[in-house]
Amino acid sequence: MTRSIALLFFLTVFLNPLFAQQDRSVVTLSKDPAGLFKSYKFFIQNVEDQRPQPGASLGKVIALGKEIPAVLPGKAENELFSYWSYLAPRKEQSYLPLYITIKELSVNEKRIGPNKVTGEVRLNVRFRWYRDMQPVELTGYQTAANYTRPETAFTHDKLIKQLVDQALGHFQKWMASNAGKTPALARNLIVTFKEINNTASEDTVFYSPKRPLVWDDFKVRSARPGSRYAAAVFTSFGYEGRSYPKDDDLVVEIGLKIFMVKSMSWGRPESRNAGTLRHEQIHFDITRLVVEKFKERLRKAELTIEDYDSEIQYQFLEAFREMNRDQEQYDGETGHGLNDGAQAAWDKKIARQIEALYSVQ
Repeated sequence: MTRSIALLFFLTVFLNPLFAQQDRSVVTLSKDPAGLFKSYKFFIQNVEDQRPQPGASLGKVIALGKEIPAVLPGKAENELFSYWSYLAPRKEQSYLPLYITIKELSVNEKRIGPNKVTGEVRLNVRFRWYRDMQPVELTGYQTAANYTRPETAFTHDKLIKQLVDQALGHFQKWMASNAGKTPALARNLIVTFKEINNTASEDTVFYSPKRPLVWDDFKVRSARPGSRYAAAVFTSFGYEGRSYPKDDDLVVEIGLKIFMVKSMSWGRPESRNAGTLRHEQIHFDITRLVVEKFKERLRKAELTIEDYDSEIQYQFLEAFREMNRDQEQYDGETGHGLNDGAQAAWDKKIARQIEALYSVQ
C-alpha cells in the first residue's frame, strides 16, 4: 500500500508539467543564419497585423487528443518584424523601406481518426512603401498548405516558418525582376527634354537657328480681310511626353515642338522685303525663348511621381500665356515693325538671347 501511494505521487509530480506544457503550442520562428538573404535592396520598416483578431494567436491545433491554441511568443507584427529584419537586415541608406501588412496568418487542425490529424496553414500578406508620404502598393503573397500528420508528430510549426520565409522570398524576387521596369519602385523623378524637329510636314517649319524663315514659308500671299498689317506669322509650340523607369528613377521625357504653320502665315506681295521678314523671324525666336522658359518652369516645379502630368500641363498653359504676352509686347513696342529704333533694339536683344541659348547646347 505504501509503495502504490509513492508511485502515484511520482506520476503526479513528474507528469503534470508535461500536460501543462501542452495547454498551448508556441510557434517559434527560429533564426537560422543559413536563411539570410544574399542579394536584396530593401529593409523592413514596419509590419502591421490587420487580421480580424490581431495578436499572438494563430488558431487551434491538436495535441494529445485535445484542441489547444497555437500562438506566437509575442504579437504577430512584432515577431514577424524581428524575424524578417533578421533575414534581410538594413545595410544601405538607399534601401527601399518596406511595409508589410498581415492580412491572414492562421493554422487550424482537426482530429479525423486514431493518431491522425489534418490541418491547414494560411498566409496572406501585402507589401507597400511610402513615397512623398503617399502609400505605393507593390505586390502581395497569398498561399496555403494542407497536411495530414500523426497526432504525436507536430508539423504546423515548420509549415508556418516555411510560408513566412517564402513570403519575403517572393518579394525579393518580385523586386529584383521589376527594378527599372515599374514606376511603383521609382525613388526619384528625372525630367529630360528634347526638341522634335524631324517630323515630315509640308505645312510646317520647325524651329532651327540654322534655318531662318524665308518668304516661301508664307503660303498666303494676301492679308486677312480687314488687316492693315504687312505680314503675319503663325508660330506656336507643343509637347509630347513619355515616361519610363530606369534603375531607381522614373524618367519623364518631354519632346518639344516649336513650329510655324505655312498655310496660316501670310505676307502682302508688296511688303515681302528683308525688314518685314526679320520682324516675323523675331516672332518665331520669341516662341523659341518662351519654350526655354517653359523648361525652366518645370525644373523649378514640385513634380511628383504620383501626379507630375497635371503639373506639366499647368506649366504649359502658363508658358503659353506668357508667349502671347511677349508677342504682344514685341509688336506694341515696335509698332509692328514700323518703329525702326525699337525694332533694332529688339532685334539685338533677341539675337543675343538666341545665340546664348544655342552656344551652351
